[in-house]
Amino acid sequence: MGKYEVTKRLSEFAYETKYSDIPEDILQFTKCLTLKTVSGMIAGSSKTSGQKLARIIKRRNLPEDVGIIGGGFKAPLWEAVFLNAFFAHASELEDGRIGGGGVSWDITVIPLLFPLAEKLKLSGKILLEALVIGLEVHTRTCLFFNENIGIDVIPGALGPAVGGARALGLSAHKITQAMGLAMSGVPLTFLNWGTDGHCFESSMHSLQGILAAEMAQEDMSSNPDIVTYLTKLIGKEYVKPEKIIEDLGKHWVLRDIWIKKYPCCFFNHRQIDALITTMREYNISYEDIEMVQVDGTTTDEICDRPKPRSEGDLMFSFQNTLGAAMLSGDVNLEHFTSEALDDPKLIEARSKVKVVIHPDWHSVLLEEPAHITLRTRTGKEYSVQRKYVIGSPQEPLSVDDFRSLYVKFTKHLLPEKEIKNTREAILHLEELPDIQDLMNKLVYKRLACPQK
Repeated sequence: MGKYEVTKRLSEFAYETKYSDIPEDILQFTKCLTLKTVSGMIAGSSKTSGQKLARIIKRRNLPEDVGIIGGGFKAPLWEAVFLNAFFAHASELEDGRIGGGGVSWDITVIPLLFPLAEKLKLSGKILLEALVIGLEVHTRTCLFFNENIGIDVIPGALGPAVGGARALGLSAHKITQAMGLAMSGVPLTFLNWGTDGHCFESSMHSLQGILAAEMAQEDMSSNPDIVTYLTKLIGKEYVKPEKIIEDLGKHWVLRDIWIKKYPCCFFNHRQIDALITTMREYNISYEDIEMVQVDGTTTDEICDRPKPRSEGDLMFSFQNTLGAAMLSGDVNLEHFTSEALDDPKLIEARSKVKVVIHPDWHSVLLEEPAHITLRTRTGKEYSVQRKYVIGSPQEPLSVDDFRSLYVKFTKHLLPEKEIKNTREAILHLEELPDIQDLMNKLVYKRLACPQK
């Protein structure tokens, strides 16, 4: 394989692929994924960290250009992309391909393309093409992972750059240059999980993507050697270049993305699913439960936070998420607020959750099944293992499930009428002659959150 073969094949794919080349099920899944991500952006606009960053941008009194989804105002393109992407992660509702290698996130591609499509006055069909292509390149270029160096989502800005370049209508050569320029950015570390820095890192990928695409539009140069970049960064033994372009355009890797049904760290989701399904199956109430034990790997240790002290801690705490699931039969946005930190009921529920870490278990991301044990006050025990989340390719969600998630995460943030209107517009994106009306509803029609 030649030095630039991977880059060449990806750029040709991004340039040549048309709407008619994309299978119907991939188009449908991408629209559902987009719907879910938009709901996360709206939810993120109400989060404390999202509102802080919004205030920073608004204070600069910048020219109004394109909309901030959920934000109620406009900003120049780069700032809009950055804040949209920050909102998407502030809600901790990012979806991503999990397990078997690296992690790829929809929140790096989708928040870039909506404001760019507004600026370019693109039709919904052209936007959908760019979404599919950007997500597919992103997923393929984030296949590899090296836990020893503690970084992930590598190289995270390639997919956003390609999606942006496609929306801009760039040539295959310029798409290649956009990829090389996008590799100048930083990967994402484990160090910031549960902090505002976690959202900052991922939103930088979206910002890098639009910068790279517009720089390539001006014919600025780069070295687009993806293989050397990856092998030098994470080690030759961890990279299989042929996997990046295997069955490109025939097998759609973006379909491997797992969907988040709860606004918290993905490491909690299998355990939440296991607990909720067990309680429903055996008609177990919160009052019946004496203890829930999570048995995990050293990777799961990051979510052992019995006394959370911040909203970020709440999102990364087995004790909080499983306590909320016990109390409510679901996990939702209200369980991750400043009020939730001191909620007596949640504090009591957290005390029922015990985390046991097993250093000898397989520590690679989600390779080990999730293990929980539920013990009732009568002494009866239920031991449950779950390999996949409900929302993974192995247990996929229906379109109606996505509709329900959109309502779940936008309720009280959008008027009821606009929830339905915007939901159906996104699910029929290819029918929109342009997305301006949709953007206006997503940006301006939200119910205002308190601004400090």
